[in-house]
Order: sequence, then C-alpha cells, then structure tokens
Amino acid sequence: MPIWEQVLWSVFAVMMGGALLAGVAVVVTATREQRKYTQERRIGERLGLAGVVTHGVVAQVRRSEHQLTSPGSHGQRMVALEFTLQMPPSSPVPSVVLRTLVDELLLPRLAVPGATLHLVQDPAHPDAVAVDRQRTPLEVAPARS
Repeated sequence: MPIWEQVLWSVFAVMMGGALLAGVAVVVTATREQRKYTQERRIGERLGLAGVVTHGVVAQVRRSEHQLTSPGSHGQRMVALEFTLQMPPSSPVPSVVLRTLVDELLLPRLAVPGATLHLVQDPAHPDAVAVDRQRTPLEVAPARS
C-alpha cells in the first residue's frame, strides 16, 4: 500500500473517531438533560397520596439550557421549563425550583409570573415538589373522535 493511501486512511480514521466521540457526547448530554426534567414526575409517582398538598406561585420561568423538547404521551410537543416558585407561608421552605415538561399549548397559562401551580410536597424533604397533575394538568388531552 503506498504511503499516501496510508495517510488518507489514517486521516479518515481520526475524523471518524472524532465524529463518534462527538455523537457519544451529544447522547450523554441529552440523556442527562432529559433526566433533570423527568425527575419531577418520578417524585410525584413516589409520593402518591403521602405528599402534602400545597401550591406555588410562579416567580420566574426559564427554558432548559439546551432548549430541550420531548414528545408527550399523546405525541404532542413538551417543552422543558425551570420554574422558580414562591411557596405559601405555611411551607417549610420559602421557594423551590421545579424542572418539568409542559405541553407547549399550556405555556401561555402556566409559564407566566403569577400563575399558580398545584403541588405535592415531600414532607421529609420540603424542597422536593411535584406538580399535582389532577389539579394542574401539564398535558392537553387529545380530542375524542
């Protein structure tokens, strides 16, 4: 094999290795980001009826750092948001940060300062809250045919 062919194959191998590493980095970052915004739902499932029913008033809303979106349970587009919530005076903590996925159709109603989100709070860890989806749905149900 001539030297120029070996050089070309070496360059190709380095470029493909770099592309593979970049792909792995994207997958790891996306998975880590997704996990942050689905943790709230897992907290809610874990608490079930054992959580303290409360509410929070939206003080600030931010989109996820990487503009994460995800398909919802009905195929709709869910947007990753980070809410800073002011808790009621009876709460052990004055404010909490809640990361969750919200149906893009509900953004005008929920993603505004002053909106109220109904929550379930972990009595053992008051800064761990989840949205009470019975009282504050985060997804729009599909129309029935």
